[in-house]
Amino acid sequence: MNDRRFPFHAPIPALLRAFRDGKDSPRALLERCFAAIDAYDGVVNALPTRVDREVARAAADAIGERIARGDALGPLAGLAYCAKDTHATAGLRTTWGSPIFADHVPLANDPVVQRVLDADALLIAKSNTPEFAAGAQTFNPVFGATRHPFDPSLTVGGSTGGGAAALACGMTVVADGSDLGGSLRNPASFCGVVGMRPSSTVDPALRNAPNVFGTLNQIGALGARVADLRVAHRAIRTPAARRPLAEWVGEWEREARQRTERRATRPLRLAWSIDCGGSMPVAAAVRDAIERAIERLRTCGVELVEAWPDLSDADDCFQVLRAEHFVENWAELYETDRTRLKDTVAWNIEQGLALDVGRVAAAARVRSAIFERVARFVAGFDAWLLPTAQVLPFPIAVPYPTEIDGEPLRTYIDWVASCYRITVSGHPALTLPAGFASRVPGGTPLPVGLQMVGGFGADEALLDLGERVEQLLTPLNITRPPLSTR
Repeated sequence: MNDRRFPFHAPIPALLRAFRDGKDSPRALLERCFAAIDAYDGVVNALPTRVDREVARAAADAIGERIARGDALGPLAGLAYCAKDTHATAGLRTTWGSPIFADHVPLANDPVVQRVLDADALLIAKSNTPEFAAGAQTFNPVFGATRHPFDPSLTVGGSTGGGAAALACGMTVVADGSDLGGSLRNPASFCGVVGMRPSSTVDPALRNAPNVFGTLNQIGALGARVADLRVAHRAIRTPAARRPLAEWVGEWEREARQRTERRATRPLRLAWSIDCGGSMPVAAAVRDAIERAIERLRTCGVELVEAWPDLSDADDCFQVLRAEHFVENWAELYETDRTRLKDTVAWNIEQGLALDVGRVAAAARVRSAIFERVARFVAGFDAWLLPTAQVLPFPIAVPYPTEIDGEPLRTYIDWVASCYRITVSGHPALTLPAGFASRVPGGTPLPVGLQMVGGFGADEALLDLGERVEQLLTPLNITRPPLSTR
């Protein structure tokens, strides 16, 4: 294995500072992203639909001219951006990974896309996703599979798998996504980047599903590091008016100083658990990596308490609410195009159609009780730590794991219980790279993610904590395997 860092770009605040100072430019950054696409995407297949490069170059030059004039701009000014292929992009093919929409070209942007573009990011591509974002393995009949940046025989997870892989390879700086049962967190964990499922709040203006008041699916972002995720998260969730680049940079520098001052005086107290008292199977390699991360934090002076909230009824609750979600979104297609739907998509819809109102109402009550239990638990700590993914990246030919270290799984989503149980709780969850593990002795080291669950509505505080823990875990993440070019 060669010692080699991921080809990450500089942090977003540093990139914009360099733009402001004339030491870098949107056009030069764009060309670096194009070079990464040319080097890696022939193997990885993260960004199957792309904007014409000359159009993107012209847009980058226009942003560069506005920066030079000192114009008011958004916080993502001149940064390359890929939109998940479940998010409509005006004039650019949006397929949802389904042959039903293989040639679909929307007339308007989804609100999440528009918010990122209003922040003056440069759309360069659509990121690959499983069909209708169903499942945590990124493959579909339109574009095929997205492969792991370290080992192309393995999956990147999903459903925001293309975005996570693109960030890991330096193909983009900003990637949006969504998270129902782990679709931001799972691929971030598999690819060694950062992702956050925001608190389960309602934002009807984002219109991310037919039921604009639903909270099970949340729109969010991925980043190469927490600092990048923070800027993208704000652009999506709390859009702000444009201002000169110097003002954005100044604000971020002040915030960074304030966070550093707070860290110097405030010790951390974190809860942690690996398998929630044995209720959740976790592969031995993942378990070992998480234990190393916990020990690293302990040696850094963090107070760690092995504890977990009661989530014993979360599995059935999620199955019911997920099935209801699929009926809300895709029942009409099931009636008209059943034979063209992936089996697991049809299965989810059929599960929902079989529900009665009493069971849906009971699941809503259970979810409320779970929220209250987790809220009380997390209130005693700065955050709760657990594995993001229960397994390491698995072979691309395997649609989903059916067992973990010999323990059989009941359904095709049981292997992401570590994520979907947190979804049910409604609390924000951030995943950070926490070192590496191998599927076999001497095999390719693969990223392992550490999931951090924070207080409801305290997403910014969770990001603050994430930056602190990210820094403490740096020694576990320095040495990385080379990216795959064949």
